[in-house]
Amino acid sequence: MRQLTSIFFLATVLTISVISSSFACDFCLLSQGISPLDTMKGTGIKISERYTVLDQVYQGTSEKTNPGAKETHWTTELTGFYGITPEFMVLAVVPYKKGRTSGEPDLAVTPAVLDTAMAGDASGLGDIALIGRYTFLKSETPDSTSVMAGVAGIKFATGSTNAKTSDGMNFLDSHLQPGTGSTDYLLGVSYSHSLQRFSLSANLLGTITTEGKFGTTKHQFGNALNYDLTGKYRMAPEVFAPTKPQLFVALGINGEVREREKEDGVTVTDSGGNTIYLSPGLQLVLAPHWVCELSYQHAIHHNLYGTQLGETYKAIGGVTYLF
Repeated sequence: MRQLTSIFFLATVLTISVISSSFACDFCLLSQGISPLDTMKGTGIKISERYTVLDQVYQGTSEKTNPGAKETHWTTELTGFYGITPEFMVLAVVPYKKGRTSGEPDLAVTPAVLDTAMAGDASGLGDIALIGRYTFLKSETPDSTSVMAGVAGIKFATGSTNAKTSDGMNFLDSHLQPGTGSTDYLLGVSYSHSLQRFSLSANLLGTITTEGKFGTTKHQFGNALNYDLTGKYRMAPEVFAPTKPQLFVALGINGEVREREKEDGVTVTDSGGNTIYLSPGLQLVLAPHWVCELSYQHAIHHNLYGTQLGETYKAIGGVTYLF
């Protein structure tokens, strides 16, 4: 009973975090996957692909007419992890990014028009991150396992921030640059509880940003918090067998909370906010080496500051190999 109470309390805290303020974006934080603690021990590599589409204009919670603005982001992440001790693991994440925009919506005129002066695309190495994860709680019984781990790391300013628009006249917006231009700090916590065929995972990953730049403009992304609460059910086999393939179906709520950005020290009104996603997924575990997963994150709620282009969906796939 005490264990179930702890799970309920954690779920409640995370739900409150989901409902409270700020903006979902693809350009700063790391994808954690369906169950980050699947890699809690041992050594391995993971490659993941993330595709993000933004093609809806929001003012607060209200959707506005979109004159044709659209952003797409492809992100490939290569993650290597190594268990130094049974409790402590180090991870290195190397992203490669490609972003494209058709331009920015101009809502100051009626009807709204598309400003194509800022259209363009950019690709290249993103910001590399080094992370440490320490498991400070692990409880096992014949039927259940509970694990909690803390995460801390640094995201370095390794990505380029000098990409220009298609006409070569302007620097692309900071969201489209492969890098952020800033060295940022990562803090988080992950929790997982499994009971027979069902498991629940909850993850928080925050970013504390510093000032960077894009082109010649000083820029600072707002502090951010990624969150998710995911339930996972083992479809097969009915009775656990460590050598047999395991197929899981997952359903979660996740998103990102972000404060407003700054350009040359001035707060950007049309930035920051909150987007919440409903995220079904599948996971296949092929013991002892492979973990494959696929998830779709559909935006179900926007609450963006000012007027912005909001995310519509993300599609994420990943393959992990455990040595």
